[in-house]
Amino acid sequence: MISRRQFCATAAATGAAVITGCRLGTTTIVQSDARITARPGVPPTTPMAPGIHDLVVSGSDQYCWLIVPENYDPSRAWPLALFFRGAITPAREYLDSFQPIADELGLLVLAPEATYRTWDLILGSFGPDVNFINAALHTAFQTVHVDSTRIMPTGFSDGASYSLSLGLTNGDFFTKIAAYSPGFIQAAAQRGHPSFFITHGSMDQVLPVESSRYIVEQLRGAGYDVEFREWDGPHAVKLSLTRESWQWLIGTTPAPTG
Repeated sequence: MISRRQFCATAAATGAAVITGCRLGTTTIVQSDARITARPGVPPTTPMAPGIHDLVVSGSDQYCWLIVPENYDPSRAWPLALFFRGAITPAREYLDSFQPIADELGLLVLAPEATYRTWDLILGSFGPDVNFINAALHTAFQTVHVDSTRIMPTGFSDGASYSLSLGLTNGDFFTKIAAYSPGFIQAAAQRGHPSFFITHGSMDQVLPVESSRYIVEQLRGAGYDVEFREWDGPHAVKLSLTRESWQWLIGTTPAPTG
């Protein structure tokens, strides 16, 4: 797997202009095993209004957002996309664009905020963000009826690197993982055999597309199924590909073949 350090070294050697995933801060992170332990329990039966909700996570004043799609019905289990933001834009600012897709496809979107300016792994190692993600998932499982077999971590930029790394560490729970414009993958362990959906703009001036090409090569070489969509564009979330990755999670598009 390509690590954060390897990626930063490669980027420096090739003269990449700005590498978001390499901006290491001075924050001290308490190391974690990065295990996701939250699991759905007794399905909640309380109706939930559609829309974007500020989810109050027990024991924390940290922000977390939940998109509940139109026609949500607590009598059945719904797929959930767990979204990790990039290093600069707050999580809430992505959600107005995501909501119409969630309504159309019929899935929940959970977007926890990072503890610091970006995700703990990018700042050094897994730590407090894993704790908050576990708490956020636990709260979500008590709030809405989630299908435990269709929970997918995904993210953009720093969040994409985080999705890949946390997802592979918990590949015995997450069977599908998506990432939009990642810079590296550095799992605490490799568990299970998840499948991957990776997208990257070919004109990305922040995290060059070569980072995803290398990640895809390494994952495929390790025997993982990877769907890679390189598109003609900059460092950005392409909503049509986000929609496609969520369709893939739901199971309405063919699984990746290699």
